[in-house]
Amino acid sequence: MATSVYSLWLEPPPALASTSAGFIARYAGASGGRCPTFDPHITLAGGFVGTEAQAREKSAAIVASLASAFGPLRCDAMEVSVGTRYHQCVYLRMVPTEQLANAHALAARAFGLEPGNGWGAPYMPHLSLVYGRLTETERECAARDAATAVLGDDETNARASASFAAAEVSLWRTDVEDLSCESWSRVERYPLERERP
Repeated sequence: MATSVYSLWLEPPPALASTSAGFIARYAGASGGRCPTFDPHITLAGGFVGTEAQAREKSAAIVASLASAFGPLRCDAMEVSVGTRYHQCVYLRMVPTEQLANAHALAARAFGLEPGNGWGAPYMPHLSLVYGRLTETERECAARDAATAVLGDDETNARASASFAAAEVSLWRTDVEDLSCESWSRVERYPLERERP
């Protein structure tokens, strides 16, 4: 049976998804092929290797546990930041709440992964806006452009409009070796609703 790499995502609501996707597409188009397009998301846990059937089964169980423990997950925007990793080049940082950290740890452990951001760093929830290998100057310039495009001029209202409660978790096939992201695809969506008594 064929295996793939899978991730669990929190996808933003339509207005934020549209604004973010617009910036991602514009920046990718202006990059001369150096930066890909991808769907806006916050990775809850990623890097699980298995068959699609295994990924679906584990994801359904994980999301049922998340829904029971937390219900919808709050994602509150902080600021646009930059990083040095390809998949963390320019991003909208989210407040690293205890709820998100615990949800990430639960999902990562259920997939048999070590919680965190790799190399011992704690989980850093963020909505990616640019993937790529850019110079520091290019990253800073892209971050300024992203902040204007996604957050606008009114910082307080902008943070509120870029914040949301994720009511579902999406399972995605995400081969991180595919730097074009063209093979990435959504497999399933699972509601994060607590069962009513």
